[in-house]
Amino acid sequence: MKKRYKKMPEIYLSKVKLRTIEKKDYLDMYDYGKSHEVTRYLSWGPFTDKKQALYAINHIFKPRLRQGLPIGYAIIDLNTQKMIGTIDFHSKIKGENGAEIGYALHQDFWNQGIMTEALLKMIDIGFNYLGYDFIKIRHLKGNIASEKVIQKTPFKRVFEAPYTLEKAIGIYPDVMVHYVITKENYNGNQ
Repeated sequence: MKKRYKKMPEIYLSKVKLRTIEKKDYLDMYDYGKSHEVTRYLSWGPFTDKKQALYAINHIFKPRLRQGLPIGYAIIDLNTQKMIGTIDFHSKIKGENGAEIGYALHQDFWNQGIMTEALLKMIDIGFNYLGYDFIKIRHLKGNIASEKVIQKTPFKRVFEAPYTLEKAIGIYPDVMVHYVITKENYNGNQ
């Protein structure tokens, strides 16, 4: 299974392709990861140095193979061949056959349907290529853009709970909204 995770299939969507994140992507990752708007509701960022993006690829994404997860997908703009974001299974659910999805997208590409299309494809990959029984996703309640993306997919809201986002630039109290989809529900809706 580890080999399957190492080189995930390349996926072509309407405006982007998804391919495994590579070390060479760090400059593009820095480009969108330095944005306060892009990283506002994320557990990381904004980047203040290009080396932080390189560190993220080498020490956060690549080690996922040892955790039984794919490295993650770079979202590549088909027009420029530039990495404009990531979408990935970033956490396994301990003791269960499930994972959690996360994503980030360059602000210049918001509101174009890119992330919704990528998320729908990731659900399919999670169930039909990686064989997960369920997939989770969550967002901070203040992150209305992520909420809109998730609402266009078959994820079901299951609960919300108080959450404090702690970042180098400050501490932000909010509410975390949790969603899940099971393989059974997904295949039943196909």
